[in-house]
Amino acid sequence: MPSLKADWGVYIHVPFCRSKCAYCDFYSHPAGSEFRMAYANAVIGQMEREADQWRHRLPSGPATVFFGGGTPTLLPADAGVRILETLRRCYGWDDLGKRSGIPMEITIEANPGTVDERELAIWAEAGCNRLSLGVQAFQPRLLTFLGRCQRLNDVTEALAAARKAGIDNISLDLIYGIPGQTLEDWRLSLKLALSLSPAHLSLYNLKTEQGTRLAEWMMRGLAEPCVEDLEVEMYEEAQQTLQSAGFLQYELSNFAQPGWECRHNLNYWRRGDYLGFGSGAVSTAGLRRWSWPADSSAFVLSFEKGEEIQPVEEECLSPELAAREAIILGLRTRAGVNLSSVVDEYGLGSATLEKWHRLSAELFRQGWIHYDGTNISLASRSYLIANEIMARYLD
Repeated sequence: MPSLKADWGVYIHVPFCRSKCAYCDFYSHPAGSEFRMAYANAVIGQMEREADQWRHRLPSGPATVFFGGGTPTLLPADAGVRILETLRRCYGWDDLGKRSGIPMEITIEANPGTVDERELAIWAEAGCNRLSLGVQAFQPRLLTFLGRCQRLNDVTEALAAARKAGIDNISLDLIYGIPGQTLEDWRLSLKLALSLSPAHLSLYNLKTEQGTRLAEWMMRGLAEPCVEDLEVEMYEEAQQTLQSAGFLQYELSNFAQPGWECRHNLNYWRRGDYLGFGSGAVSTAGLRRWSWPADSSAFVLSFEKGEEIQPVEEECLSPELAAREAIILGLRTRAGVNLSSVVDEYGLGSATLEKWHRLSAELFRQGWIHYDGTNISLASRSYLIANEIMARYLD
């Protein structure tokens, strides 16, 4: 078992939702209040059991914590406090999330209509200092199509509650490429989002994932996918609008006011280490990756019976595969990736480095990437064909 790298993160999966959105393929489901508390107890028990093997492999406490889902704000706030206290006790971090003078980033995801002012104040008191709000769209007909139950007032009330609790680091999620969505719809969504003064925006192109209601509608001809040219227009519109508003596009789908980038997700894109807890969560440490069963009932039952929860998927990547992952993930970011650092980190030979240098020089001559002899990053004209460029480094 390797030691964790510096700036490692913690991900906690909270699989509860009021209802399942038509496009969502994440592990989530409705649950009553009694089960939610039982689930929180199981997560705490998992953290305590796992701590022994990590205690001497931690460079320090985690730099970031992310409560994802699902809808983590459906977890009672006092349960969230207990989870954070367990993390502090078993894995350690400096008092009140201070780490070498840098405030720890603790994010909680939420959907409009699930943010309670009193509950959010409790989360904030426990150290939560970042809210990621799944707005997705502002048009009622598009929200209905997506299967989301919210009003514009729910969005503004959630932001008011967060700011009253002292949470100023607020991110909004928006989706483009929704069937029936027009360019004017998208422009209005961007305008309304900016009027709420977020620090961060995540913009996602709607994908039809297998097993979702959206996939079924597409297969039965009940919905038509958005035209690709319109999706391109929407993406470019967002780039121009947000740049004019002072936002930096620091990753293909993510925009932030300078200094407000999501540090937890940056760790993913740098192929950093992270420990996941909860049903369906994934962990990565060095070349090892594993995930926990996406079955919360079995997860809770195992804890209550005193049984050890075993990973359902576990793999040990080759250094070559891990290095390619590092390049592909790094290319998603504005900063890009340093080829020499990747080769050194994963112990690859000079032949591999030379091969990537030759490829990078070729892509640079064609105008697809920036390349200074060591560092590579996508040119802005490549953002729309990023997957094609990344695939070149898989050969």
